[in-house]
Amino acid sequence: MGRTILSATQTWVEEEKALRRFVRALRKSDQALILELLALSRRHIAESSYASNLYPMDIYLVSMLLEMYRKVRHLENLVERLEADTGEDLPLSDEPILPLPSLMSLVHPDENVQDESAEKPVGRIEYVELQDGA
Repeated sequence: MGRTILSATQTWVEEEKALRRFVRALRKSDQALILELLALSRRHIAESSYASNLYPMDIYLVSMLLEMYRKVRHLENLVERLEADTGEDLPLSDEPILPLPSLMSLVHPDENVQDESAEKPVGRIEYVELQDGA
């Protein structure tokens, strides 16, 4: 008797086959990017067998996210080292970071939904204490 459950590697191959038409439909520049993301996700095939309760695509996406976050952290560390070496803060961008739109403004784009966060651009991260029971 054979196996009844596909291995993690076989599942990965099946997911890649399912994505081929999508990848071919993308622009050439986007095709290169998604192929790079798929290659990054393959680094975690062995670990994915421990997450059998998730759908294969979920594991795929989490693996991609993990690799991208690893790259972001590496770049942040490089910027911090450069700032320490030069003794000055490196400007990240001249343009302010705009906040994400509220869910209500996305659901009801025609209505004038008041969103306090949309009034001003976001600067540094601000932590807010939540009340008990909130």
